[in-house]
Amino acid sequence: HNCNITTMASATTTIPYQQIYERRLARALQRARSTRDRPASILAREFFNDGSGDVARPHDRYNDDAWRSLPRRLLKLATYLQDPSSFSQGSDDANNPSDDADETRRCLAAAVFAMAPPSFSDDFRRLFEALLNARQKQWKKENMDESMDVDDNEVDNGDDDALLQDEDQLYQSLTVLGWVPTQLRRPFREALHSVTMGVIFELVAGNFEEEGVLDSVLQWKDAVLLPWAYNVVGSEAFVQGQWEAQLQYAASECFVHVRMKEKLGFGLLPRLKLKIRKL
Repeated sequence: HNCNITTMASATTTIPYQQIYERRLARALQRARSTRDRPASILAREFFNDGSGDVARPHDRYNDDAWRSLPRRLLKLATYLQDPSSFSQGSDDANNPSDDADETRRCLAAAVFAMAPPSFSDDFRRLFEALLNARQKQWKKENMDESMDVDDNEVDNGDDDALLQDEDQLYQSLTVLGWVPTQLRRPFREALHSVTMGVIFELVAGNFEEEGVLDSVLQWKDAVLLPWAYNVVGSEAFVQGQWEAQLQYAASECFVHVRMKEKLGFGLLPRLKLKIRKL
């Protein structure tokens, strides 16, 4: 008799727990569907889509030249942040965009970087390197004289022209997204390090006769590096991050590294990475 009572009691007490589990599972699935259908999630999937229409597994099709299309794809994300009501996919979030611009920006960044492939950071590094190299080649072309030994292919490059044509729009998109001081901090600094070291090595290495070599390095920094970093980082972040002082230090440090390597007789790799120290 007692056994039957215990069995019945167990049967009656398990039902509420099953119901609670089912309700919680249903709510979790509903939240997952809601998150999947939010504008930020949809835009993130489209961001990594190659145009085939299948965005279920974007990593499978992400290719080595994906960095070239970053300016166009970033523009779409920035346009959404500037006017969330312009996005229409029929979801409740699309019809009722958040009034909090910072929250919308954070949600979009979280969705994109959660879905990003492992190569995403390297894609931005390659983009930043290409942009700064294009600026350097343009400056070199404008400032070269007859004594300079310059390869025509180094200054006449259609890819550089295409990059520079969309440069202002790209920097505006990056400012709106606000990723460079945070999520893109590492690839931006890596690109800046490698290009800066390469350029200063070219300006300095073996040049012991000419006076004012360091002044030439600092002039290049003011003419090319500083305005480029200002555009990429954005005016507010540039001032807050004390980038003018950082770049002054970095250019001087690169100069010292070149001279030290020459004095010690070691070979110097143009792409040697230096750490820009926050002042």
